[in-house]
Amino acid sequence: MSGSRKRKFELVLPRVEALQALTDLTAKAGLGELVVGDEVVPLDDCSSLKISIKHFGASSMLKVALKFPALGLDALPTPEADAPEAAEGTQQPAETVAASGHPRYKSLKKRMKSSFKLIVLALRASQVPDAQAVASFIADSRVMTRFPGKGDAFYPAYDAEVDRFEAAAAVGDLAAMTASAAALDRMKKECHSRHA
Repeated sequence: MSGSRKRKFELVLPRVEALQALTDLTAKAGLGELVVGDEVVPLDDCSSLKISIKHFGASSMLKVALKFPALGLDALPTPEADAPEAAEGTQQPAETVAASGHPRYKSLKKRMKSSFKLIVLALRASQVPDAQAVASFIADSRVMTRFPGKGDAFYPAYDAEVDRFEAAAAVGDLAAMTASAAALDRMKKECHSRHA
């Protein structure tokens, strides 16, 4: 799965020991750690945690599944995940402007998707993204966060990450741009999962 790292653990044990194993597993959860057998797993940046117990007669299976945000280039979305689009999608046709003079939300989002795709492709190739695509994405991000009712609770964090992306782009810091683009992609997915 693009955008995350996964760790899974499975323990098969006698059924009568299952509840004690669950207690031992979560004993240090308040400190931000899980204890799986002899291994201590930190939960600092864990984005998802699932624990399940299944009973099979006299035996039980304890499963633990954790997801962590991916790091570096692996954190960026894969270009194949998006539908192919025209690369010149950064220009705004006249019919995409609402009567108020602001771009229509749907047109804005399409343009952002196109410019972000160009940015990700460049970063995946370890190249500085096209300045026009970066400028378009940043400007469109600023406009997008002015639309009410489209994920207002996410806007402050998104704007702060756009600021970090813009600062990294200004100095050509590929590592910081990559980390910021990955964070922006995670934020987009989280927001869209609640406001799509």
